Amino acid sequence: MIARAKKLFCFLCLGLFVFALIGYGEEKKADLYAPVYTKPLSAEPLKGVFSRVLEFPFKLIKWPMDQGIIFTENHRLDKKTKWIYEQALKQGIKPLFGFADVSAIPYYGAELNLLTIARQKEKYPDFFATTTILHCPSVFFNVGSEIGAQKIHGTGFHAKGLFNYDRQEKEPFYGIGPHTSMGDSTSYRMETTQVGARAGYEFSPTIDLVAGFDYKKVNIFNRAHDGKGDIRTIFSGQNIPGIGGDDLLNYSLTLGRDTRDSKDDATCGSYQKFLFQFTDGVNGSPARFFKYQIDMAKYFRLASPRRVLVARLFAEHNEKIDHGNIPFYEMAKLGGAGTNVRDSEALRSFVYNRFYGESALLLNLEYRYTVMEYKEFKVKTAIFSDTGEVFGKIHQFRLKDLRESYGIGLYISYARNTLLNFSVAHGNEGTYFYIKNKLAF
Repeated sequence: MIARAKKLFCFLCLGLFVFALIGYGEEKKADLYAPVYTKPLSAEPLKGVFSRVLEFPFKLIKWPMDQGIIFTENHRLDKKTKWIYEQALKQGIKPLFGFADVSAIPYYGAELNLLTIARQKEKYPDFFATTTILHCPSVFFNVGSEIGAQKIHGTGFHAKGLFNYDRQEKEPFYGIGPHTSMGDSTSYRMETTQVGARAGYEFSPTIDLVAGFDYKKVNIFNRAHDGKGDIRTIFSGQNIPGIGGDDLLNYSLTLGRDTRDSKDDATCGSYQKFLFQFTDGVNGSPARFFKYQIDMAKYFRLASPRRVLVARLFAEHNEKIDHGNIPFYEMAKLGGAGTNVRDSEALRSFVYNRFYGESALLLNLEYRYTVMEYKEFKVKTAIFSDTGEVFGKIHQFRLKDLRESYGIGLYISYARNTLLNFSVAHGNEGTYFYIKNKLAF
């Protein structure tokens, strides 16, 4: 009897041991990736209220954005828009749209790829011929053409000829130097016709050397508008070189290096551009000067492509030679959003063309953070600071004359092309809002 009891007891112990092993294995299997809490989670009242206060403004923005995404998805608007845009490109027509720096009036136009339109691009893949037409009502009209070839005979050589006609209806001008006044607000009309040629060699996909020559005819007309005075009246008695227009010959040499992963939406890499130009006035123009220009930027990824810090340096110096002069419209210019090649450089919170000078120094710092991604759409926020100054000779640079601005931006892009750049900047001359379809750098 005792022996049977011992056997039963051993059998029960063995069974409990087997079930314990099975239970332990199931427990380890179930809890392999599960968090283990040592005590129940409880919300901290103060922290919860504070978090909700911080989240509230973002929720106000997020709700309409979410509704817009749902509407876009339900009606396939992104695919329809992309299809229309791609079909236009296949036909050789690239639609262009944006906003002028001098006003919030939108401009519109198109870039025409003439070889694609003529169905000759496949036959001549290394050649290009384009015409661009842009119009902004009461602000500007521009038409330009380029024709040339890339990778000539399979090498890095490239060349092109160009023509450009540009009419600006209300260019602002406040005087020359760092101490000009907003009270001396004037405007003028400028008409520029340019014919030239470029030739260069591409040493690699990132390094390019280009030599250029062009003839430029500039006409300056008086025009008072929007409360601004006539340039000749406000600045009568002052020497404003080039106020009567000029005929100019430009000879330039540009060395460029660009390692960015995208021209318009970079998250890493850098670019550097060094320009040397000699300008000689003809047909009675007294213009004669050298131009030296440096433009460089570095894009730092902060642990992720979603977080990017950009640092940019721009410097320009124009030097008169042989008792010549520097036309005011060819001087270094600061002010505005600086999103176009012909615009003044980006010193946000100051109006477009606010400062003119023989020399300029500018530092831009900007932190960009991607807050939302949906397929090829991106929404970024930005915090930026601009510090710059115009001056005469290099030894006339003064730290006390530096102008600063700071602000925030909201950037929306598609397929790494900026669709909307909305920013607001504040400085000692006020607060300004900008709406663009391109980033400043």
